[in-house]
Order: sequence, then structure tokens, then C-alpha cells
Amino acid sequence: MKSTFFKSALALGLFLVTNSMFSRESLPIYSVVSDKAESTLKKTEALFVFRFSLHPGYKVDEKTEIKTGAIKISYNGKNLDLQRDKEGKISVTVKPGKYLFKVFYNENYSEITTDSISIKGGYRKEIELNFMSARYPVIAEKPVIYVYPKEKTDVTIQLDLKGTLGFTYPEYKNKWSFTANTDGTILMGDKKFNYLFWEGETGIEKKAIDNSEGFIVGKNELVDFLEKKLSEMGLNSKESADFITYWAPQMAANEKNYVHFLFNAECDEYAQLNIEPKPEQVFRVFMLWSKAEGTNAKALTEQKMPVFNRNGLSVLEWGGAKLPIISF
Repeated sequence: MKSTFFKSALALGLFLVTNSMFSRESLPIYSVVSDKAESTLKKTEALFVFRFSLHPGYKVDEKTEIKTGAIKISYNGKNLDLQRDKEGKISVTVKPGKYLFKVFYNENYSEITTDSISIKGGYRKEIELNFMSARYPVIAEKPVIYVYPKEKTDVTIQLDLKGTLGFTYPEYKNKWSFTANTDGTILMGDKKFNYLFWEGETGIEKKAIDNSEGFIVGKNELVDFLEKKLSEMGLNSKESADFITYWAPQMAANEKNYVHFLFNAECDEYAQLNIEPKPEQVFRVFMLWSKAEGTNAKALTEQKMPVFNRNGLSVLEWGGAKLPIISF
């Protein structure tokens, strides 16, 4: 999920979260399936039984399927690595009382933390845990890359997307090879383009988003906010206009939006640009945003904007992603 800008616009896809993400996030991550007396247990002991499933709506494949293997569980200061039984369940024998559990399967899933759950002596309580993907599924849809050479230059760009590449224009055949003019236009054969475009599917790791940092922006402040922040980054009026005219109409549907920017190396985690000749400057910015509910702007730490320095062959890319509603 990367964003980079060049004046000879290469358009890289913006990442939009699929609609199914919203329904998924609203479902419980755990639920008590049964709570009943167990004749094999003493009054001084109790039994938690956990079963596991993939949160509804997530695509299951070789990398995300919940297979047999150890589950890491911690509760009340104890840390355990437990193997599942033939039914795929794990059991934890405890004393009667209250227990808060933290459960981790692997890096493909977010850790599950329960509330404090009480259990009576001689009882067996079965709990279903619904693991959620540790990544927001997103679609790369219309970002732009601008290429600024100091002189007419032959350039090759290769995409390394952590996901599935979709539509491209002009057609991407393992790379784009073109001539970049000083006015930012791109020449391929007898055709001229303002930018290169691609779209694809990837995912944004939830841990990459520190929602204690960012901005809360009212709908009437959107344009002024974006103009100010893009100017601080060093974007010119044309680049800013391209950005604002794409995003502001969508964001204006909300009374308030949460905005968080990813820059440069953070963008490289999702899609890399391999460019020859190597540019003197590459600047990538990716705006994550969502409808904000119950949000206290004073609780957020404002991000500082890095600056795009235009020295020599320079590349600029911008993009963005609409995320699920964030409540604070």
C-alpha cells in the first residue's frame, strides 16, 4: 500500500476497504457457547473449553486457514502453549473465579482478548473464539505517480505488490518502460500519458495504524485541512488539486473523519516501486481515513509532515484508503 508522486504522473491505485469489512468488524470475537455443571469436576475446580473459527467473511486459504497446531493462551499471569485435541479444541482447568484470557494463534490473526469471565466450581464453560485477520483487505484503486526528470530521461518502473495485480493502463508487462519529459508527461511509443495506472488487491496490517496519532477533520474543514497538509509535504497546486478533487467529495459524506498518513517506508511494506535509473528523491504518501464516531480530537497526537524535496530525478506518489468506522 504505497503512495508516491511524480509530476509525470504515474497513477498507482488507491486502496479501498471492501464493504464486507464493516459487517465483519461488528461481529463478536468470542461468545460463550455453553455453561453447565460437569460431573467429572470437583467443586474446587472448573474447566474452560475453547473452540476456534475464522471470523465470518474472511477468505480462507493456505495462509489464513486455521489448522491444527499450538495456541498461545495467557490468563491471570500464566502463559501456556497448548495443543488442540482431535476436535480442534483446547481445555484449561482452573479454580473457580474470574479469568481474562489473551489468545494468539499466529501472525495472520489479531490477538483475542476477552472480558473477565467468571466460572463456578464444578462447571464446564465452552467458548468460541472467532479469529480476525490481522490485515484490512483493501483494493488498490486509482492512486497517481508523478515523474519529474531534470532532462528528458528513459525510465523503467517495476511494481512489487504484496497482493494481486488487477487492471493497468497502459498495460503492465512485468514493467513499464517509457520516456519521461521535463513537463511530467510520459511517452510510450507514439502515445503520451499523464500517468501510469494500476489497481490490485492487498491488505493493510492493523498494527501499522496507530490511531492515537492523526487528525479529526470536520466536513466543512476538509479542503482547508488537505490544502494545508499537502502544502506542508511539498506538493504543488496541481498535485494537491488532483488529490483533493478525488478524496474530498467522498470524505464530505461524513460529518467528521479520522485521517492518518503513511509515508515512504511504511508504504513500501505493501507495494514497492523499483525504478531505473534510481531517482534522487522518492516521496510516497498514503492517506488512511474513516468516518469518526465519538471522537475526541484532543486525545490524538498530530502527525508531523515530512517534506518532498525535488532534487534531480524525483518521484511522487499519492494514494489513500477508506477504512472501517473508527470509534474513540
